[in-house]
Amino acid sequence: MSKSKEPEIKNRVLPHSAFSSVFSNKGFTLIELLIAVAIMSIVMLALYGTFFSILNSQSRIEKELEWVRELRRFLDVFSSEIQSSFYKDGNHRTIFIGEKKDSHGRPVSSIDFTAFTYTAVIDGRPVSDIMAVEYSVEENPEGMLTLYKKVWNPYVGDKKDGFKVEILGDIEGFEISYLNGKDWAKAWDSSLEKKLPDAVKAVVAIKDRGEVREFSTIARTRIR
Repeated sequence: MSKSKEPEIKNRVLPHSAFSSVFSNKGFTLIELLIAVAIMSIVMLALYGTFFSILNSQSRIEKELEWVRELRRFLDVFSSEIQSSFYKDGNHRTIFIGEKKDSHGRPVSSIDFTAFTYTAVIDGRPVSDIMAVEYSVEENPEGMLTLYKKVWNPYVGDKKDGFKVEILGDIEGFEISYLNGKDWAKAWDSSLEKKLPDAVKAVVAIKDRGEVREFSTIARTRIR
């Protein structure tokens, strides 16, 4: 009786590639992780840069818009004051004087005039409803121009007693012209002309992103 042969078992050596595929955990290597972190950092920095750039641009635009709104409010107030300006020949308390000036080639006109406004009350009694107004430009040591307004009551004081306030800062120029019939003049003195100008034009120049922009208004005098 013959004995059955047992199957012969031989040791087999798996190739390296097969071994790797069986035992690999399919994760990232350290180098891959470092590269991923570096790429993520670059992306995040770019996103942060874009985000803050947008915020800065929005903030700058909002400031510029607010500045322009203030400028337009000034022009509206100036027009209203010119329309209510008053001068009477022989009454030294009423004035209308405009001077042409410049600062390093930039116009810096000044104007003094009287106008009807609210009634001033002294010791409980109404004194006058005429106020004197001055607009003038001053230059600081850095060369920046600032427009100021001074107000006083010509019946109870003079210019040196007036209340002075800053109107517009960092402007590039302030120029006023006066209409006399068909011609525009850069200066006016009602004590010589014996009357008010027919109209007044004010131009404010500002620098916007390296370019000079001008805003203007024309107001006609109504009181003769």
